[in-house]
Order: sequence, then C-alpha cells, then structure tokens
Amino acid sequence: MSARTLTNVVNDQTVALNALIYGYAGHSLVTPQHALQQIWWTEERINEKVTNEFVRLRLQPHERERLTQPVGFGDLSDDTYIEWIMEKARRLFLVLTEIGEADRIFTVVDKSWDDDDLPLEMDDIEQLSLSNRRDSHANARFYHTQFTFLLRELRDGVHIDYAPNEEVPLEHVMNLPVAVGLQGWPRVHLPKKPKDIYVRRRFPLGSPETPDAFEQDFILDVESARMVGHDHFAPVWASYTAKGAGYIVTNFVGQHTLRSFIDHRNPAQYQKLLKPDRRWLVLNWLHCLADAIATLHQNGFCHSAIRPSNILIDEENEIAFSDIGSLETFQKDKKPDAMDAYIYGAPEAHINLDSFDPNTTAPAPIVPSIRKISMISKSSSGSSSSSGSQRQKLIKSPTTDLSGFNFGFKRSKPEPKQRSRVHETEKADVFSLGCVFLEIVTFMMKKKPHEFVKHRTSKQKTNIGGKNSRTDSSYHVNLEKVDTWIDILEKASFENDDDAFRAIPHILNLVRNMLSKAPIVRPSARDVRDRIFDILFNYTSIPDIHCGAHRHDIGLTTSHSDSDQASSIASLRTMSTMSSSSDTDTIRSSMTGVTSILNSYSDRTTLSGIEEDDDGDSIRTIEQLTPPYVNNSYETQRKVSIPPSSPTSPRPLQSPTSPTFTNVSRQSPSAMKTKLWNKPFLLLP
Repeated sequence: MSARTLTNVVNDQTVALNALIYGYAGHSLVTPQHALQQIWWTEERINEKVTNEFVRLRLQPHERERLTQPVGFGDLSDDTYIEWIMEKARRLFLVLTEIGEADRIFTVVDKSWDDDDLPLEMDDIEQLSLSNRRDSHANARFYHTQFTFLLRELRDGVHIDYAPNEEVPLEHVMNLPVAVGLQGWPRVHLPKKPKDIYVRRRFPLGSPETPDAFEQDFILDVESARMVGHDHFAPVWASYTAKGAGYIVTNFVGQHTLRSFIDHRNPAQYQKLLKPDRRWLVLNWLHCLADAIATLHQNGFCHSAIRPSNILIDEENEIAFSDIGSLETFQKDKKPDAMDAYIYGAPEAHINLDSFDPNTTAPAPIVPSIRKISMISKSSSGSSSSSGSQRQKLIKSPTTDLSGFNFGFKRSKPEPKQRSRVHETEKADVFSLGCVFLEIVTFMMKKKPHEFVKHRTSKQKTNIGGKNSRTDSSYHVNLEKVDTWIDILEKASFENDDDAFRAIPHILNLVRNMLSKAPIVRPSARDVRDRIFDILFNYTSIPDIHCGAHRHDIGLTTSHSDSDQASSIASLRTMSTMSSSSDTDTIRSSMTGVTSILNSYSDRTTLSGIEEDDDGDSIRTIEQLTPPYVNNSYETQRKVSIPPSSPTSPRPLQSPTSPTFTNVSRQSPSAMKTKLWNKPFLLLP
C-alpha cells in the first residue's frame, strides 16, 4: 500500500470533491478542470428520464403486460397504466424506483394518485404497504426520497417556502465583484443556466428560541419592495425561506458601490466609454436616482439611508439603489455604519437638544398605524406637495400561497403585527440625495474625493456609534464649507468648453437648495427630478435622457414599444412648434396582475378612483404619452448638434414634468382626453 503524500491526496479530484461538500461546486473558478455537476431533477430532466423504455426495464416481464391494460377504475378513466404514468405520475415512479419498489406503481395508480399529490404524508405512504415486505424502513425512505424529485424552481416574481428536506435549486458562482463590500453577497445561478447570474441575500428569520419571529416581517418587506418596481432599485427577482432564513434573489448584479466606483477614480468599465459618453452617463445617473426616489415617495415610502455605499453599479454602468433603507429586513445582512449615516444624514436627524430652536419646522409626529394596500393608496400618498410628512410602510394581508404553484407545502401565516414607523421624512431623503449628487458632480469634474472630505472637515469633537472623533466631515455640520466647494466646482465648469459642463452650474444651484438647513425650503424629490430633466434638455445636447418618460409616476399607465421610446432629443429640437393638445382615445388594458392584487386585498372601498368593467377583468386607465425625446439607452448618437451657449447666462427653467391629466375617473370614455407636453423648445438660430 502506497504512502499517503501531499501529491496523491490533494489533487484536482479531491479539490473538486471538497468544493462539492462545502457548496461551491459547479461552474466556479475553484474547480475549472473537473467541475462536479449536481443532478437537479427539473421538469425537463424528469421528462427526459422517464420514458416508456425506462418504465418497462424497471418492471418484471409479467408486470410489463399489465402496463397496457386499463386502470383499475376504468369506469372513470380510459387511460392505461402506462399512459397514467407518463402523463401524471413520472415523479412517483422515480421515487418508487429509487427505493427499489417500482412494482408498487400499480397500487399508486389504482388509488388515482399523481404527482400533484406529492409530497405524501406518512399515513398515505403506509397505504402502499411498503414496510410489510422486504424493507422495514421503506416507508421512511419513500418519505425522504420524494423530496429529491420535488424540485421547485425559482422564477421571476415567485416566493417559495421550502421544507427542511427540500433542495433549493441554486449553484454558487465564484466570480467575486470588484467592490469588497459586495463580496458578502454570494452569486448564484439556476441549474443548467451558468450564464444567468443572480445575487442572493440572506436574512435570519429569528433566534433559536423563536425561529420564525421575523418571518412575517420578511414577507411584508419583500412585497413592499416589489410594489415600487423601479428600474433603479435592485429588484426582488424571487424570494424564498429555508431552514430558518429568508432569502431574496436579484438579477441586478453589482460590480461596485458608488463609493468604491468614485474612490477608484478610473474604473475599467468606465474607462471603456468615450469621453462624451462618460459625461452623459454621469448626468443621466442624477436624473435616474432622482426619478427613483420620486417614485419611492409616491408609493408611500421614505428611503432613510441614501448614501454612496447603498447605491450599486453593474458591469454595464447601470446604477440602482441596493434596496429601500426604511425596510428593516434588508438591513439585517449589512454591517451598520453609524458614521456613514451621520455624514449623509439631514440636519433635523441629528438635533442637539441644547441648541434646539423652537421656531424651526419639526417633522410630523409618529403615529403607529396599519393600513392595507390598495390602488388608490398609492396615488393618494404620492403627491409631491406632502414631502414633509411621515410615511407608513405599505402592509399587505398575507396570502395563502405566494409561489403560484404548490406541492402541498402550505403553512398558516400569523396575522400581521403593528409596526412602528421610522423617524424619517421625504425632505431628509432630498438632503441625503443632494450629498450624493455633489459627490457625483465632484467625480465628473475629476476632483479627488479626499480633497472634498478635507475641504469640508471641521475640528470639533463628535461621538458617533460609541467612537470619539476630533474632526467632523458631515455635510449638515459643515454646510458653509460645502457651499464654498460648490463654488469651486462651478468655477471649474466654466473652464470646460464641452457641452455637458453647461449643465453643471444649474445642477449645483439645485444642489444648494437640496442642502438647505430648513427642511421646508428644500424641493421635493419630484421637483428635483423635473428640474434636472429641464436642465439636461435645455442646456445640453444629451442624446437621450434615461428614465425621461417618467413612466413610474402614480396614476399613469404606459403602453409603449421600444421603438417609440427610441426617438432622439436632437431630432425633436429641430421642431419649432408643436400641437398643444391631441385627441387620444382611452385604451383598455388587460391588467391581470392588478386584478389579482385587487382580489387579494380585503379593503376595496377606497378604489373609487378606478373604473372597473362589469366583468371585473379589466380596469380603465389613461395612457401616458411617452415624450419622443427620451430613451432608455445611454449611447444613442444624436442626429443634430446644438450650438453651445454660455452657462453664465442661464435661461429661465420651464417645468418639464410629465403630462398633466385632469380627473377623468367619472367621465365617459369618449370624453377622456390626454394633453401633450407643450413646453417651449430651444429655437435654433
């Protein structure tokens, strides 16, 4: 017998086996030579495995003859045994074959069982009389083996509660992101789909004493996040619970946080772009982030954690918030950074009682309450004029089955608990967003991040998160120094002749308003978005304004093709006039998703603003016209160039907001009109 040496023990096969044991096998960089593929019994694989030939080979000759006979309850079905197996009981036959009891499939069919009856409970399994034969443990082995073939695959929009014996069909991918802060979130892919990468986040649902204490909170937060549904919030592609933890899977795969992206100064993915495209990209980021927060506020949420470390950038330079900061569940897998929250927090969030001014505007009182979601609750809570009010998390009554399909795993959910509101305001979000905007503009102007930090830092003792510091680099404490930095950026923008820099002075003026010490002076998130849109449209020749359609605005339904949204701004700017109104017929859209939501909520008394047809299958909505000068592409080439204008003589800004509609909920369909956007256009000389 040869001696065990390092050479013959640690080799590529043992490394691959070790990776499989610890959950890192499959398509990974750990085992590139001998990747061990885990067998997943998907629907496709089962159909390929269980054929007529497969069934016949697992049975005795006299049993094969019985396959072509009618089933035992022939008066109710014309199927033969083989037809029943192939159409309805492939999984059951695989389970019986695995435990060596393939001939018991006839008993299964005679009881009219099929795959939809899985998983079988022990009482049902005992009816097969497995343990009375050769194996006294056959019943137990059937019970545990059936879960191997009950693979419930994750899909877009699905939530699944996995039983302890079930397999979760996900494989790890050892392709780490550039940002160290993102490496705590593993990357996974679905079986046999190694190119479709997802990010999985894990949240504990309780403690050993109370393992399901936070499960209801997890479900509610996931459903709340799905309601926002903005392109620049990392979406909850799927969710599930398994072994005492809740998981979300998102298809937004971040390579950087905004913090690491800026600190790199020259990220490789950014350097690949042409210089003009880089500037258009950064300017579009401002508008996209503002549109995301405006949508969030219209849906009745505050973010409460807007800072560069909570903003992600993928390998295509797309930007998105990692989650909604006010949803407690999504903060459980992050390391709390009290200093980061302090630096980007609004002044009113850090009130010193010794220097409290009773004349300042205070946030609204906190009143714990519960309200259920309805379609009207979105529109009623989303007005931009109420940005100083507190918001309550949307709470939905639990449904009996969130997965859309079920193999028998149904657990009763406890009633939703009252959840207290976080001390937060929409105006505080605007302040934090202004801080982020200023750092993005600093990056665009090629100023070093540490120079900005050094410039605004003041010498004073602070105690944040139990840590003492002699310096304070927060925005709210050093607003005067922040204002002088804005002057520096504004002066630097005048020294650049590129078209994109003409927008910088106006954006910085907007940032000044966003960073106002008094909350009442700050604009709403929707005003911020609309003003950025107007600045980009009037002062630059940007090819496309990303998210310019504002299609997430509450109360408006869009129905546009990609070709309609692909019209360029430059071609529109050649027009000198435009019709101020247009007759547009009301469209009827089959909103099955909305109908299912309405049916799942008990409170339908507030849906007075929605006109439903008699059959209840559709809802009348007003179509929002997509402005032809907006696009969802960053790099579409503009057709007509615009003569540069001096940024020192800004023109008065016009409101570029989405088309305004009158209240048409009680009008007849023929009387419903939509009004086109009639803002003056830039006249060419």
